[in-house]
Amino acid sequence: MLKSRVSRVASVAVAAVATLTLGTGAANALYVTDYTTAANIRGAADTGATINGVGYPGHGTNDWCWTPGSAVNGYYAWDSNTDRSTNVWGYTHEDYIAGARANQLTHC
Repeated sequence: MLKSRVSRVASVAVAAVATLTLGTGAANALYVTDYTTAANIRGAADTGATINGVGYPGHGTNDWCWTPGSAVNGYYAWDSNTDRSTNVWGYTHEDYIAGARANQLTHC
């Protein structure tokens, strides 16, 4: 009885570690950076989407992944990101996230 219970606990622990280690593609793609200017954090990768908040330089951002969206300055990549100061999540065009074009390579 004790041995089977220990085996079950060990199996659950191994599964939990595997889940945390593997996670999702987006979570493993975290790129920590900052906003280059006051930048809208929108509900979708579109200039007409609802603004969830504004990210400012110095706030920092957790940049999770990129997705195509409406063009800004002829460029279509938007990043799913979370403002590290306010915890507001949404999409910000890559032109307003430092280094995003070169460093955020994971597609959402």
